[in-house]
Amino acid sequence: MSFNFSPLAIAFLGTTLVSIFLFAQAHKESRKIAFVLLGYTAIQYLLGASEFYEKTDTIPPRFILNILPTIAGILWLFFSKKGKEILAGFDRKKLALVHIVRVPVELVLYGLFVASQIPRIMTFAGNNFDIVMGFTAPVIWYFGYNRGFVSSGVIKIWHYVGLLLLINIIITAILAAPFPFQQIAFEQPNIGILTDPFNLLASVVAPLVLAAHFIGLTGEGAENS
Repeated sequence: MSFNFSPLAIAFLGTTLVSIFLFAQAHKESRKIAFVLLGYTAIQYLLGASEFYEKTDTIPPRFILNILPTIAGILWLFFSKKGKEILAGFDRKKLALVHIVRVPVELVLYGLFVASQIPRIMTFAGNNFDIVMGFTAPVIWYFGYNRGFVSSGVIKIWHYVGLLLLINIIITAILAAPFPFQQIAFEQPNIGILTDPFNLLASVVAPLVLAAHFIGLTGEGAENS
């Protein structure tokens, strides 16, 4: 087992922890949410450090275990009775702050590109404009949710744009990864997110951002205070 403690890795670990903190503190039972998320993060981190996800010639790819649990978790939250009870404890206003982490995430991705770990297309210098959501999140939080200067319709449009940008980079990352079905970026495959701690982007950070958008759009969660 090999742990990556490079400055870039440490920066991303910090970003992951901030993501968990911001997501958990938006819930009335923040400690329980944080405990579950930290436990799952630890498991995925160890799998990444064990080089488990770096074997990419299997069908389906092992990396599916990095994303499938969170997909199942999000579906459970929105479609099960217990999950909906948990969703009711979220404050949508506080959840808007989760998107701030998209700024450091994009900076880390650019660092991985410079280190020849991911293709340019996955960065803000290429086809990834997700950093815009990170910069606009404080504006939506303050002028929208807090001050009411931004209408609920505009806030919903912001969430939809955020989802589209997130889906764009997810699809790009998958198609650029060195799986049997790789379609793009053959000159520099997306190998960075197969290793620790960057595999946490797909297993933890992106799903939290995705869930925050869904909660904001569906109206699930506590009323703004």
